Amino acid sequence: MASLAHDEDQVVELFVTGRICLFGEHSDWAGGYRRFNSEVAPGCALVCGTDQGLYARARKISGDSRILRYTSSDDQCVELDLDDLSGLRQMAQSPSVFAYIAGCVLELGKHFRVGGADIVNYKSDLPIKKGLSSSAAICVLIVRALNKLYDLKLTVHGEMDIAYRGEIQTPSRCGRMDQCVAFGRAVTKMSFDSDLLSTESVRAASTIYMVVVDLCAKKDTKEILKCLNEAGYSAEAQGGYHGCHAQDNCGPAYPFPRHDADKALHALLGEMNQQVCEEAQEILGERDERCAAERLGQAMSKAQARWDQIAVPLCPHELKAPSLHRLLEHPQLQAHITGGKGVGSQGDGSAQLVCKSAADQEEAVKIVKSLNMEPLKLTIPKQKAVRTAIVPIAGACSGMWPATKCVGPWLFPVRKQRMVKPAIAWLCEELVEAGLERILLVVNQTTEMEMTRLFKQREEVAVLDSASQHVDGYDEVLLAIGEKITFVRQEKPSSIRDALLLCEREVEGEAFLLAWGDHFCRSTSQEGLSCVEQLLKAFAGRSVVGMHCVDKDELHSTGVYACKEPPTPLPPPLGPPQSAPALWPLSRLAEKPTREFAEEHLVTPKLPAGTYLASFGHYILTFSAFRALRKGGHFTQILDELRQAEGVDGVLIEGTRWDLGNMHTYIQCLQAQAQDEPAAKRRRVDS
Repeated sequence: MASLAHDEDQVVELFVTGRICLFGEHSDWAGGYRRFNSEVAPGCALVCGTDQGLYARARKISGDSRILRYTSSDDQCVELDLDDLSGLRQMAQSPSVFAYIAGCVLELGKHFRVGGADIVNYKSDLPIKKGLSSSAAICVLIVRALNKLYDLKLTVHGEMDIAYRGEIQTPSRCGRMDQCVAFGRAVTKMSFDSDLLSTESVRAASTIYMVVVDLCAKKDTKEILKCLNEAGYSAEAQGGYHGCHAQDNCGPAYPFPRHDADKALHALLGEMNQQVCEEAQEILGERDERCAAERLGQAMSKAQARWDQIAVPLCPHELKAPSLHRLLEHPQLQAHITGGKGVGSQGDGSAQLVCKSAADQEEAVKIVKSLNMEPLKLTIPKQKAVRTAIVPIAGACSGMWPATKCVGPWLFPVRKQRMVKPAIAWLCEELVEAGLERILLVVNQTTEMEMTRLFKQREEVAVLDSASQHVDGYDEVLLAIGEKITFVRQEKPSSIRDALLLCEREVEGEAFLLAWGDHFCRSTSQEGLSCVEQLLKAFAGRSVVGMHCVDKDELHSTGVYACKEPPTPLPPPLGPPQSAPALWPLSRLAEKPTREFAEEHLVTPKLPAGTYLASFGHYILTFSAFRALRKGGHFTQILDELRQAEGVDGVLIEGTRWDLGNMHTYIQCLQAQAQDEPAAKRRRVDS
């Protein structure tokens, strides 16, 4: 093969997992039949990335070359000419593993023109043809590599869609479920409604220890699919169901069920499956690790029993799965597992076992090996409740115009102790220290340039050399924060609603934290928790808003909340310290109400007379907030829509917040920090 020159300046490291279907196998294609019959229930699946996967390194090929070179982990290599469409189509239809690469390149070429690339899959520990979506992993790997190398700005959903359409250009007949490998090791809920795919991240509140088992037998997935689509016809031919006669026009089970067997299969893959997935999602939210393992294993065993009862008679020669049941019923395993089921299309391909603990996982691996089967550990890690923050800084700030025509309040300098930083730096630093993994900055053209300069460009050495010693090294802190920042462009200043809707795809189905970029906050927590950490600690699954108390003279400038049943005793700063954050279930919300309206509708019991609960400017919103956002309205109205739909809690934040877009409060902020400086000096002297 020809020697190709590399662009050494851009190397991308990649890891793409395999996937197992925890619940909901076959519901992706079944839900797709809704485009022909609206009475078919939407499909639903809970899927999880494996610990195993494909490791790769990708780099551009310099010059005008349009060659894609791919080297597999077993040192097989192929070079594809991206301009040779005929050759790509021929490769895509071949039985070679490289067919997936050609199919993805063809599909990507419909939308983008990219240059050459060298992709080396230097390690792979993902078993192939075992129901773990190894082919989908290759497809996502190729699309993601080119997306990153050529900055195509594809979201995860965009990568999934192109990978899926690329794979179906090959002899493979994958389902949309397989492409969830793009989400990594997280648990994801996938819904299939006709041709529509929606996803939602599912948080595991405790660690789940599992073992995925290659049964070292064989199955025919195409035969299983054929039998299930024929259902009642197939069962009648084998004497499994009665009532089908020649004049009844026996035919496929989908999209229209014709017999009892068809209806039973529709229920199994439809309503029953939706109920199972909802139950499993609730189980994954269980914080007690032992209880979560017990309940999840039992749910899998029940799902397997229903499958055996309804689906196995439709394809007994493939679905009786003696190896699978020998594993699930093995006496020595019972002391270490809480349950299990088949993986993927079922049959004797792979199985999944839920273990009682990490130690039981180790013992289960040993027992599986003694059965001449191949085990793979799978650990679903306890996940952070919130990973992503959204910070809008694209809007106009009329409160201090025309000063803000030159510089936004997020860049106003604020001094805390000995450091002077732009306000946005203080906020982003607090977000990162609280454990947020991604910060979505909603920017316009100007603010994107400013934030790039601040967080993503190294400062000149001459500037750093002349800076004070106490700021030495802070440029590295800014660059580290910049690695967690993604820009979302909002071209024209409009509403916060529009800014949030632009972030919907980036949020990827998860709850998210919202903070205003033109505010500065200072914590007074006795535990030493930042304002962001206090809010994160309070989040328990439904939307929660940060609150503070204001008097009646401040109602005209803020969002005001009411709670009919405040916690007892009242939490800090109104009451004594408590072991856990106290939540206030909100009963009403209003934006900048009049004093008369507040006195009539927004009084919260137990608060001092003339005192009200008001927005602190920090929020954690569930992903369903986007449904409320699409209905329109002011942000407080949107919060109230969310409250009516699923409830919203408030938590009192121990701290102070200043709006930097207001001259009066900006001056108050500067004065407060200046007054804090002597106190800080005294503490250092006393110590």
